[in-house]
Amino acid sequence: MAEAQSTNGGLALAGEAQRPGLAWDWNRVLSPRRVLEILAVAALVVWAYWKPLTLWEAQWRVQSGAWGHGYLIPVIAVLIAHYRLQERPPRKFERCAWGFLLIGACLAIRVAALTLRYGYPTYVTFVPVVAGVLLWLLGWEVFRTVWVSAAYLALMIPWEQKYYENVALPLQTLSAAATEVMLRAVGLEVIRQDNVLILESGPLQVAGACSGLHLLFAFVALGVMMAFIYRRPFWERVLIMVSSVPIAVFCNFIRVTLMAIASEHLFFARQAMEAGEGTWATLVFSSPASVESFRQTILEPTTFLHQSFGYLMLILAFVLLWAELWLLNQLFVPEEHEGAPEQGRRAPVA
Repeated sequence: MAEAQSTNGGLALAGEAQRPGLAWDWNRVLSPRRVLEILAVAALVVWAYWKPLTLWEAQWRVQSGAWGHGYLIPVIAVLIAHYRLQERPPRKFERCAWGFLLIGACLAIRVAALTLRYGYPTYVTFVPVVAGVLLWLLGWEVFRTVWVSAAYLALMIPWEQKYYENVALPLQTLSAAATEVMLRAVGLEVIRQDNVLILESGPLQVAGACSGLHLLFAFVALGVMMAFIYRRPFWERVLIMVSSVPIAVFCNFIRVTLMAIASEHLFFARQAMEAGEGTWATLVFSSPASVESFRQTILEPTTFLHQSFGYLMLILAFVLLWAELWLLNQLFVPEEHEGAPEQGRRAPVA
């Protein structure tokens, strides 16, 4: 690999790599020596944070509905870094001492927190330590391009239960209130008591699993990815990321409403079967007991059928995000980028 010594001691990419607009090429940029340095430091970071990493993985596995997306976050972070480096290829690598100082500060915080036996701050220092490693080994010019990927890793860290509940409770109340309005609009009788919807089929509690926080985490991660894998003005990227929150809340409200409607219709179908009346349920279910069993399966948060409503809403949220991207492309003239194939057309990062 060709490298040239820069005037201030850093490593500048030789030849064409110093010209702006050249596509990023990992093979030309990363020498075997630099790869070994990065792998050695990465191994040290993993060793230092092995306990929190294993704890996070256990929560990803056990609480798959809330944190199952954690497995994908590191992979997506690398993908975002790849597209960002192609969009803004740096001209040189140059070590930055500020990165080493950031690592030292985080390790000091971790030691202090461990001394006080408060583990959570020691865990979240993982993200700034990764940022410090990138800044130290690759330099400021690379870091200002890939800092998004370092910050993105925060989405894989499970929250402490008290923080989770403080955010989930208002979302539960919001979902219950919005569902009450929608059920009344479609002609169903409902009375709301805090987070409990009293239907003719019985009480339906909008529990923590129905707060929408699970969907919110996953969709915010998706929104950040969509914002940074295409070349867009900064304000559009911010808009895409911020809009992922209300889109996720809206989709969760639709999810709770659909489950409530399904519960009511199955309840009425069971009553009709018990009365000997002809109903659509007789074509699908063998007995009123099987209808009730199916209804309870829908309402049970641990079942796949219940969770499938969340998966469908994740697809809906993805469609709404793409609609937002399409609308932005229609309403605003894309910025001209160097190397774009046509003037006035936004070129995706290849």
